[in-house]
Amino acid sequence: MEKEFGYTTGTYAAAAAKAALMVLIGGRPPEEVRLALPDGTEARIPVSSLEKAPGRVTCAVVKRSVEETDVTDNLKILATVSLREDRRIVITGGAGIGRITRMGLQLPVGEAAINPVPRRMIHDSLRELTHRGVDVVISAPDGEKVAASTYNQRLGIVGGISIIGTTGIMRPKSLESFKETILQQLDFCATNGIREIVITPGNISEEAMIEHFTDRTSRERVVQSGDFLGFTLEQAYKRGLFFVLAGHPGKLAKVLAGNFQTHYTKSPPANEAVIRMLRGRVPEHILCEMSSSPTVEGITEVLLKERRTDLLDEVAERIEEKVREYLKTDLSVPVILFNMDKRLIGSSAAARKWIRGSS
Repeated sequence: MEKEFGYTTGTYAAAAAKAALMVLIGGRPPEEVRLALPDGTEARIPVSSLEKAPGRVTCAVVKRSVEETDVTDNLKILATVSLREDRRIVITGGAGIGRITRMGLQLPVGEAAINPVPRRMIHDSLRELTHRGVDVVISAPDGEKVAASTYNQRLGIVGGISIIGTTGIMRPKSLESFKETILQQLDFCATNGIREIVITPGNISEEAMIEHFTDRTSRERVVQSGDFLGFTLEQAYKRGLFFVLAGHPGKLAKVLAGNFQTHYTKSPPANEAVIRMLRGRVPEHILCEMSSSPTVEGITEVLLKERRTDLLDEVAERIEEKVREYLKTDLSVPVILFNMDKRLIGSSAAARKWIRGSS
């Protein structure tokens, strides 16, 4: 069986710091570090390299990810430790670690983007070894380059990656830990007065919204739900945010059958729900052609070929109705549909009103 979890950047940073301090206070260079995680379990992190210098030791570890799209996979994370005269443990960020430049995150402006739980893990792992004061500098040589592919810039984190994690364990985006990213973005928007946001399943619809609605859609306003559509809608609604829902009907139309967790293992393809909705609205030969398509993208191509964009508008309208029912609200939820080529192919009435307001 494939391993279903890995470890966060916070776990790797704490392991590097612990290994470096072990050597600094006279221990043997370890091949791996045993680290206690917040839930009481133990992680074992291999040590990549150790370097001694007068008064300090630097340890490198290499992050291994279980998520194919994780840009921090194989990223080298370093910890440099030295002893202090007092008894404090002071944790700072070096090269490749981002800095907080805007409010709304878990740390004050100006701090290194090393989140509270990783800081506590570093602190606790060092306290296992000594009661003396320790300076810890966490760095990532390729961190600034890697951060360009993350959400950091839109959250006001500049200059590198974030050292994150609330459990020390990393799971794929389809699993629970991805919710942390969603909550962080929603809290950022709420704290910074961004009251109108765009919720999308992923990158294609985000890019489409930015291309089509440059005047009202910036990246900091876009929250990707991944497969947690229902969770994202609930949490945005709870925070009083107004949101536009934009994406491919292959994902969004899953709600027609009541499926708000859209991972393929949790919900079937939306084909049947879309065809069931359109049955009786199109001639039988068109319905037959749509039914033979293995994807919702194929169904939309048939409707576009037949110039029945009105039916795609109706799909968007029905999606909005299902979202309102799910949230138990009468508030409008503009729904915009894009195909894989980022072409706008359908919209609900509320979305068309929103679109007119953006032009």
